[in-house]
Order: sequence, then structure tokens, then C-alpha cells
Amino acid sequence: MNSYITFLIIVLKITFVVPAFCEDKSIVFSTWEGFEVDKCASIWLIKKFIDSNIKIKFYPKGTVIKDGIQFDTPNAELRRYHNLSTFETIIKKYKIQNSRLDYIAKIIHDIEINLWDYKVMQKTNHVKDSIISIITSAKNDKTRVIEESKKYFDHFYKNVNVNPTNTDGKK
Repeated sequence: MNSYITFLIIVLKITFVVPAFCEDKSIVFSTWEGFEVDKCASIWLIKKFIDSNIKIKFYPKGTVIKDGIQFDTPNAELRRYHNLSTFETIIKKYKIQNSRLDYIAKIIHDIEINLWDYKVMQKTNHVKDSIISIITSAKNDKTRVIEESKKYFDHFYKNVNVNPTNTDGKK
């Protein structure tokens, strides 16, 4: 009888305990397929300032997502609102305070929220055109869009110089 109980304990440990240590514990952010500037900037923001090991899962547009933290979908908490881009919503939710990110957020706001009005930020059209070019040239290769957007925003972020006398972010 004791050997049977020992056997059961071993089987239970192997079944329930070992997989818990072997499972990938990465945080998952989930969104619908398709890219635009706000989504590319948001993925960069998530991976750079929240957790570089975060996994991004894509679902067909219209799918009800039950996996991970939803973003950039109509029912997600981290989404575009009438007065905030997804990028800005993520900064607000995670309480990220960074003047360079604030500058980039103004550009993303200009692209996503300030659609028909005069563009406030001088670099808005440059950022928009650059990311659209990345999306177009990647031809539906999600990994390539994410990697190229990361390179673009890393470079852009590195070269933003925001100080009280320089409100346009130029170095």
C-alpha cells in the first residue's frame, strides 16, 4: 500500500508540478491582425518599456480574444479612445514617465487622433510615412514589421532631445 501511495505522489508531481516549471511564463499581449502606426508604436513601447520578453499574439480581425492582455481592439482597455491613441493609453496605464516618450506620444496622437486637423508636430508625417513604408515592404510578415518598427523607433527615440528650450524634439 505504501509503495502505491508513493507511486501516486510521484505521478502527481510529474503531472502537475514539473510542467509548471517548464511552461513558458512570458506575458502575452493579444491583438487583431493588421498593422498601422499606433499598433507598431505600441508593440515597440510594450517590448521596450514593459517587458522585452512579452509575446504578441495576433488573431483574425473580429475574433473574440480571451488570451493575454488585449490591446488595440475595440473592447480592450488598452485601445484608442476619442482623445487617446493606444500608445498613450499604454503609457497612462503603466504610469510610464519619460519626456522622450511624451514627445513620441504627441506624434502618435497627431497621426491617430488628430486625423483631419492641422498636424501639431513637425515630425508627424515623417514618422507616419516611415512606418507605413515598413508595413508595406514587409508584405504581411509580422515578425519583419515588428523588428523593422523596433529599429525605427529605437533610432527615433535615441535621437529625440526634449528640453525646455527645444519643444520640437530636434537634437
